[in-house]
Amino acid sequence: MTPFRVALPALIGVLLLASCKPAEQKKAAEVSVAAKPPVELPPFQQEIASLKAEVSLPGIWKHGYRMVDRPDTAFGAHRAIEFHYTADSAAGVPPRLLLVIRAYKKAAWERVRTAQKDQAKVLAEHGGDVFTWSIVTVSPYPVGSASTIRVDQMMMALIGERSPFRLEFK
Repeated sequence: MTPFRVALPALIGVLLLASCKPAEQKKAAEVSVAAKPPVELPPFQQEIASLKAEVSLPGIWKHGYRMVDRPDTAFGAHRAIEFHYTADSAAGVPPRLLLVIRAYKKAAWERVRTAQKDQAKVLAEHGGDVFTWSIVTVSPYPVGSASTIRVDQMMMALIGERSPFRLEFK
């Protein structure tokens, strides 16, 4: 046998093995990425000028929302601070309401609390006002989409045991 006839099958075998390796590496990389939990970012504060306060939010919320501060008369409230999901707006994902903080006078809150059966939870009390919060309970985006995964992470971080979510007045 000539050296060429011996070397050719060996070379083909090496090339076949080498061509399979990137696919195996890619599959292993996908598994390791999927197995890793999301990076935990430190909590941060969002100023709410109209309330002369700031709300502490979990780090996963950073760059994922747009805050809308507006007068509100729903359910007897006088102010609403809304947090709309916007992390995927560049990809054409429409913003949706995720969290609302409402301000009530104490008497108005007592009427609402009785009627709503604790749908909204008290976040803080200050200067004769009660500040409540409520969140979406189901992602407003398609199941399995990147937006739903991010929204679920945001909601879990907000209601989790170690949540930094609080409202503090200046």
